[in-house]
Amino acid sequence: MFKKVVSVCVASVLFGIMAVPGLAKTNRAEIHTGVIVNNRVLIPLRAVSQHLGAKVQWDTYSKSILLTKNDKKIALAVNFKNAIVNDYVESMDSPVELIHATAYVPLRFVSQTLGAELQWNKEAKQATVSLDNHHIMVSVQPDSVQIPDAEKLTQARLNELLTKLDETSNMPDIKQIRAYFKPYFTEQLIQSILDGQQLQGEGVQFGAAETGIHYTSRTTATLSQSYVLGNTLTGDSHYVYDRNVELLYSRGIWKVHKIKVYLRNIPYLGY
Repeated sequence: MFKKVVSVCVASVLFGIMAVPGLAKTNRAEIHTGVIVNNRVLIPLRAVSQHLGAKVQWDTYSKSILLTKNDKKIALAVNFKNAIVNDYVESMDSPVELIHATAYVPLRFVSQTLGAELQWNKEAKQATVSLDNHHIMVSVQPDSVQIPDAEKLTQARLNELLTKLDETSNMPDIKQIRAYFKPYFTEQLIQSILDGQQLQGEGVQFGAAETGIHYTSRTTATLSQSYVLGNTLTGDSHYVYDRNVELLYSRGIWKVHKIKVYLRNIPYLGY
C-alpha cells in the first residue's frame, strides 16, 4: 500500500511539472564590459559567443568578423557601419571598433539580428537582452581614464586636425611645412614629414571620423579611420586603407602626434 501511494505521488509531481508551462531552464548572465561610443552601446566580441550563442570567426589580418547562429550569417569589419546579413547589405548605427586591441560590436544590431529582444534602461545605463531562455544584463563600464570635460578633445578641434591630416596627401602644394602644421601637429610629427614620411596616400581623403576617440591617459588618445580604395578584381572584397592616429595634449591644446597607416582586404560590405 505504501509503495502504491509513493508511486501515485511521484507520478503526480512529474505530471505537474510537465503540465506547467514556462518552467524551462532560464539562464541569466551579466556583462560588465559594455562601452558607450557616440551614444551607442558596444560589447566585446567574445561576449557574443559566450552569451548569445553565436559562433564567432575573427580574422586578424582583415580585422573582419563572421557571426553564425542557426540560419543567420553576419559579416562585419572594424571601422565600418555596413554588415552583410545572409548576403544582404544592412546598415548599423555604429561601426565595429577595435578598442585597446579588443573588437567591440554594436549591441542593438547584433542582438536583434540574432533574434533577441533588447531593452535599455537609460538611467542605469543597462541593457537587457533576452534570447532562447537566456537573459543577459549588459552594464556600461566606467571610463578607465577620467578627464575633465574642459580638457577633452572637442569635435571642432578634432575636425581641424583631421582636415590638416587630409591635406598631407598633397604635400607639394604646401609651402613652409613646419610653420603651416605647427598649430596642429607635434614637432616630432612635423620632423618626420620633413624627413620624408608619407602620412597617407595621394588623393586619399578620410573625412569626418565615425569611430570614437579613446583616451589612453589624461594627455594621450587614439583614433582610427578607414578609407575604401575600391573592390578587388573578384569583387567579393574591398581594398581598405587604415589610418591610426595618436593624439597628444600639451600646453592646453590637442595635436596629432603619430600616424600609422595600413592596407588590408575586408569582405564585400556594399561600399
